[in-house]
Amino acid sequence: MTGPGEASVSEVAEPEAGDYDARVDMVVCGICNSTDRMLREGTFAPGVTYPSILGHESVGRVTAIGSRARYLEPGQLVTRCSAYGWEGSPIRMYWGGLAERGIVQDGKAWQEDHPGENPADFFPHVVFGPEHSPESIAVSISLAETWSIAAEAGGMVGGVVGVSGTGIAGLSLVAYARILGAARVVCVGRREERARRALDLGATDAVMAGPEAAALFRQLGGADLVFEASGKAPAVDAAYRWVKPGGRLIIYGAPEVPVPLDVMAAPRNVSLIVARPREGAVLESVVKMVESGVIPRDLVLSGSYPFERIGEAFAAIDNGAVVKALVKFGPS
Repeated sequence: MTGPGEASVSEVAEPEAGDYDARVDMVVCGICNSTDRMLREGTFAPGVTYPSILGHESVGRVTAIGSRARYLEPGQLVTRCSAYGWEGSPIRMYWGGLAERGIVQDGKAWQEDHPGENPADFFPHVVFGPEHSPESIAVSISLAETWSIAAEAGGMVGGVVGVSGTGIAGLSLVAYARILGAARVVCVGRREERARRALDLGATDAVMAGPEAAALFRQLGGADLVFEASGKAPAVDAAYRWVKPGGRLIIYGAPEVPVPLDVMAAPRNVSLIVARPREGAVLESVVKMVESGVIPRDLVLSGSYPFERIGEAFAAIDNGAVVKALVKFGPS
């Protein structure tokens, strides 16, 4: 990205690998439906710096290791690969996974050799054996964020759970709510096709946003817990009103503008929580869920695109044609 709405495919310098780094060939990188879009448009809340390479859901295969790296080896699959060195700006925002080659740091070895110091690489890489599917790992990066939130929230057994949004975040939260024992899972969205996917993933009800959703939650007496995963500011205020007194609203989506809340129209004693995902802590378990079929990959992944068709992947995300898109590197 060279500016808001300005993109190109360009030749860039090879990433410089240090003694604790491993070189990787990128295999696949997921397009984040929210963060990557905001970075492209220049609306990301922490600020945006250009030029930069997008992509923070990358999976690469290790090809060579530095002289002091000892917990990585050629052939392994690793997440959070980057075309940038970890000291280079703006790595802390973009990660640079949509590139053919990158590096990862052997953080464990670095920490052992620098006790008491903080590494520049503060996003822990998760390492997998070559027998795993790179595509399943890439999809699981998104799914692990929401699983960490749902598992930490807990308290769903026998209750009513609402989910606002039918992107990969919302659909996965529907599945997790059922896995964690919710008796009623209401998914709220704006697309009929996505509503059908929600039902296949375990939703007991799939309704359209607006009066239909509001009426159902009134009929149910409110929800014990609502996940807001649409990333739309007006949807946060709507979801706030669906919670029953004493319930919880957990915000996962990242609204592009400040969120107005009519607190006097909402129930009393409601807890409003802005979620903090812990993807790395649960990624391995989520990959097992995907590869075993507990979470059907085909219901949350709509398509894979070769790198030379990356523009089509972004267009499909923008117009809502896909739930999740992956960009694949190597021969088409």
